[in-house]
Amino acid sequence: MGKIVDPALRANYAIGEWMIDYQEGNELHFVVSDTTGADDDAVVQGIINWLIDNDDYWPPDGEEAFYAEDQTYIPLEPAAWRHSSLWSRFRDEIMHRQRFFNGDAQGLLRDIFDGVQFQSDIRSKPAFYRLNPKDGRKLYRARVIRTDRDYEQIKQNPATGMGAPPAGLRRAGRMNAAGIAVFYGATDLDTAIAELRPAVGSTVCVCTFELRRPIYVLDLTRFTKPGKKIDILARNQVRRSTQWAFMQSFANEISKPILPGDEHLEYVPAQVVAEFLTTHPMKWGAGQVTSDAIIFNSAQSSGGRNIAIMGDAAGAIVVGADAPATSDHDALDGEFDLMEFATSARPPPNPGLEVRTGSLTRFTIESAAFGRGEPFPAAQDPGDHF
Repeated sequence: MGKIVDPALRANYAIGEWMIDYQEGNELHFVVSDTTGADDDAVVQGIINWLIDNDDYWPPDGEEAFYAEDQTYIPLEPAAWRHSSLWSRFRDEIMHRQRFFNGDAQGLLRDIFDGVQFQSDIRSKPAFYRLNPKDGRKLYRARVIRTDRDYEQIKQNPATGMGAPPAGLRRAGRMNAAGIAVFYGATDLDTAIAELRPAVGSTVCVCTFELRRPIYVLDLTRFTKPGKKIDILARNQVRRSTQWAFMQSFANEISKPILPGDEHLEYVPAQVVAEFLTTHPMKWGAGQVTSDAIIFNSAQSSGGRNIAIMGDAAGAIVVGADAPATSDHDALDGEFDLMEFATSARPPPNPGLEVRTGSLTRFTIESAAFGRGEPFPAAQDPGDHF
């Protein structure tokens, strides 16, 4: 039992600091009893005796005993340093050394995200899960339009006009390199508009999408809360705790706003991660699955959530239509001519989205709001619905 308890205590406790007249923390007897759940004092004392007898330290080098009955101990917060170090190495590899065919970078990502599909927050809500059409989840995508003609053309095929871009028009985004299909949407209308950062006086078109098949999602917003308490005697406890701590900082990095002009380089790590997650199989139940989407917090709308859907799942269709959607240009591109759409492009093999009938709506941006609680432009619906 001592051989099991020893590494768990060293990874999760530190010797308490001395204050003016006392040492912070709990005595070793309490720590061992609390960790093991042993309620027999003889058993607890037996483990303590073993820990003290087998404490490995060398006084001539200035080392001190970790275990002593007259010392107190404080719990350590999970440290993200290991995964953060791996992430720093990955960023350096992919941004400044070798971007393509980088086996070292892939190995680092496998180490960083190994087992992330089994993480849950303190409420036991999983970070990786399957979204089903029957859940009734609605996703919103917005676009700035310049003319009534543009709007009329979108109405003719909203899946193409409001979906992910066709191959020739896919510009680099937060989660995709140029040419790679990604559907960027939001879980509410206000966030979809806010992400565009539209100018006052501009017209914004918003469309509602629903899932037409199940997709697997890595939800980075789960990491904003503490992780599920894990038994410190569990074999992988340290790894899961440090991974959770890292994922909290990673989720913040993915969501942070990128200044105009910095996108070319700053988007690269997230683009590679997204591609890795959508192509790297993970254990799930009795089989393996890959991520179809990543959910992350909005940098433009307080409390808003964005979703990036990738691969075939990024494709969209209009319910009842024979020729489904492929897409359009990046939602942030205001200089796009809708007449250039490749509407004859072949649909993806298994599109994951469908346009909600009658959801296409037009808004006029009348003012911009600043400050807490209203980071998105106020919009007025002129009553023009599809």
